[in-house]
Amino acid sequence: MASFNVDEKKCSRDGICVAVCPIRIIQMNGAGALPSLVEGGEKACIKCGHCVAVCPKGALSLEEMPVSACSPMPADWNLSPDKVEMLLKGRRSIRVYKDQPVDRPTIEKLIDVARYAPSGINRQPVRWAVIFDTVKVKRLAELTVDWMRSLIKENAPIAEALHMGNIVKAWEDGSDPIFRGAPHVIMVYSLKDDMTAPAACTIALTYLELAAVSRGLGACCAGYAQMAVNASRDAQKLVGISSRAACHGAMMIGYPKFKYPRIPLRNEPHVLWR
Repeated sequence: MASFNVDEKKCSRDGICVAVCPIRIIQMNGAGALPSLVEGGEKACIKCGHCVAVCPKGALSLEEMPVSACSPMPADWNLSPDKVEMLLKGRRSIRVYKDQPVDRPTIEKLIDVARYAPSGINRQPVRWAVIFDTVKVKRLAELTVDWMRSLIKENAPIAEALHMGNIVKAWEDGSDPIFRGAPHVIMVYSLKDDMTAPAACTIALTYLELAAVSRGLGACCAGYAQMAVNASRDAQKLVGISSRAACHGAMMIGYPKFKYPRIPLRNEPHVLWR
């Protein structure tokens, strides 16, 4: 349930809140009327806060989202197109890290930013698991390799398709093909029965990776570990998530050992115009 409150003195009756409401539960009954919820609107509200965020006068609040608690957007916040382009084209998947841990407040800040990523009907299903201890990171890598060995032994098609034999051999030869020496791993997960969660988790992890660049950090998806956590109860226990949960993404994170002074080429986009 959501309690929708309007400050009559501040409200300019411009109807912007009506226009932006994703589920169309705000109405204005006639000229000069204050916005209000349609019948059943309090129960239907998804608490996205669009109405609170968009009102230029700050006239709207939800009971659990007072306008005074919502940070204002600075007038000069907008990045130039060139800056955004460089961020998106210039970020790299980092696989070589400095022997330097990331402090916990920095990781907490990245997650705090990433929690603002969009999710279907504002369900916000994303949950986070941080393997912060480097000893546990190494142990999770070991469990991932053990899971690969079991698939190879079973002649599972996925083992050949994903070249798991090469991964296991590299591990046995003393390298780390799972986490590449990254000091920490961040995972996103949710309950298995939430249909909106896979996309929401992917978007949130992407937010986190892009936010990491601004703090001099690098990251890379750790797909083998993600699969291992979903298949191996031992790996799942180490991460600390329930058997009722599914891991939808894993990302190694740390300080890059090298800088990338140029942008590599990529294929031209394949686009259908209709």
